[in-house]
Amino acid sequence: MGKVVHVFLFSIMVILPGCFGNGGGEITEVFGCMDDKAINFNPEANGDDNSCEYLIGDPANITATIHFAEEFGRIAPIHGVNNGPLVRKAWEIEDCQPLWYGSNYTEEYNQMQIPSSRTHGEGPGDMNRIWVHADENGVPVYEGYDPLNMSNYDFSETDQRVQATMATTHTSVYWRLGYPKAYPSYEDCSDWRSPPDNFTIFAKAAVQVLKHYREGWNEGFYFDSFDAVEVWNEPYLSDWWSGTADEYYELYHAVNSAVTNEFGDEIEVIAAITLGENSKDFSERFLELAQQNNEPIDAVYVHLYRINPSQTTYFFTHPTNSLGVFLAQYGYSENTPVYITEWNRNIPVYAHSPASQAYLTSVLTIYNDLWEGNAGNSTYGVSTLKMAHFFAARSFFWGENMQIKPPGITWSVYGEMVANTPIRLQNEGGFPSDSIDSNEFNILAGKSENGSKINILLSRYVDENASQPNEFSAFSDTVNLSVDGLDATCVYTWQHWGMVDNNSVPWQLIAEGDFTGDTYELLNFEMNQRSFHFIQLNSGSCIS
Repeated sequence: MGKVVHVFLFSIMVILPGCFGNGGGEITEVFGCMDDKAINFNPEANGDDNSCEYLIGDPANITATIHFAEEFGRIAPIHGVNNGPLVRKAWEIEDCQPLWYGSNYTEEYNQMQIPSSRTHGEGPGDMNRIWVHADENGVPVYEGYDPLNMSNYDFSETDQRVQATMATTHTSVYWRLGYPKAYPSYEDCSDWRSPPDNFTIFAKAAVQVLKHYREGWNEGFYFDSFDAVEVWNEPYLSDWWSGTADEYYELYHAVNSAVTNEFGDEIEVIAAITLGENSKDFSERFLELAQQNNEPIDAVYVHLYRINPSQTTYFFTHPTNSLGVFLAQYGYSENTPVYITEWNRNIPVYAHSPASQAYLTSVLTIYNDLWEGNAGNSTYGVSTLKMAHFFAARSFFWGENMQIKPPGITWSVYGEMVANTPIRLQNEGGFPSDSIDSNEFNILAGKSENGSKINILLSRYVDENASQPNEFSAFSDTVNLSVDGLDATCVYTWQHWGMVDNNSVPWQLIAEGDFTGDTYELLNFEMNQRSFHFIQLNSGSCIS
């Protein structure tokens, strides 16, 4: 449950003579909470005892101010995704692999300005699909095979995926090197969790895959992509890796050495790190071995599934338990680049409904302050985030009929900001949560390079019940928005888009108009406490 706020209301109780008896027609006084908006409302009460309890989402009056003349870095292109534009079904397995939708979302990726797609949970890109040799259980075998022999590879499926990605204008391929997870409920599926049988050959094979896509090896391509290699997915979890932390270090070292020897600093080799309560010891041992062997670490990746959007910042900024502090304990820089290669709301309740768009929008807003491109323009003073990959595009953005889903709307709106209003503007009025209970109002505003267009993203996320995040809140706030410092000689048009209904019309144009003057005001509009709103301003004719 969310935070409960105890509110003591002034009440006057009229006590009538004889009302406390049990007979003779006398009325029994029943004390309790008499406010039907309270969570402990007692419909039988006829006397208020000042006991009403309210969820954290009590309606509020919120002011948001945007300063057009005050620039504050850039709108961060960090809205990456897991999965490529050839989208597969989520969690539906046939022949031990995810099924295809049969849909190509290359154009949608392009319109959303998606900057990066991680090869994970798809099949294409997995070494068990590229490397042709396997044992009787379908697990790849490297021992005894030459990684330079072209016949040891089958690139057909991965080529299809990569070509669709590179057909976009903006999306690069982030390569998760490794295998799929085990599927214990499917008896005939291979268990791919075991470490490769020969780390050296595996690492050399990985180099040849990179050369296929970067240097044309084996009838390949010359893509300006594949510039990051993530070494295995979640090796600290038994669902993905049955080996030890020592073995994971050996694998990382083999890949790191082979890739660096071939490509120098052109490609980052990225290590898995976790601060999870039950798995932190895995990363401690990995870093201990890396420190002992003076292992260079270009970057690390983490997975963040959090109930409260602002909890992301704790991972980066906590004074004693942040990722930077953890790395520094082993001699690595607190400013080591970080990839968040999976994020969403807390498992198993993924953010996918209209109401939970507010959560996604809030997180993207927060990532702007953590992004490496906003160093010197960060509210938190930490700018180590290189890219974030939402988990996952395949099931959260589109249905099988190519109908866009609510999170896809979030990505479309955010992509519009990245594409057309990339200069971030200073603002006042936002309030991120300072506790595990989510009660947040986040503001992100940007303008075009020539100042003729302004986009404003407002997200309100109050988590009244952590186990049920997907419904609209019972509460709405009153919001007053203003943008100051505008060109008073211009005529501006404006549009206000928002979420007004959880079920029938989750996203629509609410109002539009035009105005002149140096300040824009949108006053007293209602904003549900689990929603986001989008305001666009465009300057038309101006007196030069």
